[in-house]
Amino acid sequence: MELTQLLHFKTIAECKTMTEAAKRLHISQPALSSSLKKLEEELGVALFERRKNSLFLSNAGLTALDYAGKILAQAEEMKNTFKQYTKEGTLLSLGFCDAGPMRLSVPLFQKSYPHLSVSSEIAADDKNILNNLLFRKYDAVISLEKLEHQGVVSIPFAKEELMLSVAVDDVLAKEKSVCLHRHTDREIAAYRIFGAFEKHIHAFLDWLNTLPTVTVYSDYFVFRQMLEHKKVLTFTTRLVQLYRNDGERVVIPLEDEGISATYWLSFLAGNKKRINPLLQWQKDNSATLFGE
Repeated sequence: MELTQLLHFKTIAECKTMTEAAKRLHISQPALSSSLKKLEEELGVALFERRKNSLFLSNAGLTALDYAGKILAQAEEMKNTFKQYTKEGTLLSLGFCDAGPMRLSVPLFQKSYPHLSVSSEIAADDKNILNNLLFRKYDAVISLEKLEHQGVVSIPFAKEELMLSVAVDDVLAKEKSVCLHRHTDREIAAYRIFGAFEKHIHAFLDWLNTLPTVTVYSDYFVFRQMLEHKKVLTFTTRLVQLYRNDGERVVIPLEDEGISATYWLSFLAGNKKRINPLLQWQKDNSATLFGE
């Protein structure tokens, strides 16, 4: 007995004619008749009574239809269940506290593992980032704090630091590193960043905002237009400059304190097998992620 035979039988019962059932199933009428005949032979009973141009279920047919409905429903449920398993097995859900590591790592990870689908978003509320992991909203989270919780594993994911960006012909362009506290007379343009990293380096940013030579931009388009016409000092970060092009400028490390941080990758210990591709990718790309 095959599921196809049960489907054919159920469709005939619903349509009450072989012609209509064949049309609904998109098969020929002889093929449908053959399928029904095989099912009746296997069950050893006649499933229909023929009256004029219509088919009516026999008493045995009524019982068989009840079974067929249940079997087909269970088969469909089983199929949908395993479709969901397959979907979950290939969909990795990630929560990031900042856009920088997300915009760098997700496209590169996806390129290395094209068979996996990645869902990523900014989990701005760092107070709930642990709960989002524990309640499986995310398979893994990337945050600036090491999550201390039983059953949660946290490993260093990437290093982030603020960096100085100068025009190629600027006097500072040939410097290996710069302490901005020694150049407070220079005009500085800063694009406003939001997120956990901004909060982490707030002491440096608070000092920066006290300088009369600093202009803060919230519109990136306006900021980029300004950079094309003025040779001012500005900032990028170690991760952002790997995927964002700010034009013909030189990126220089800063010597100032309080301008760096480490991102942590956290996941449930029992979920390690599921995120193993991400762990392997992080290991393979650690030199890029940590600037080593």
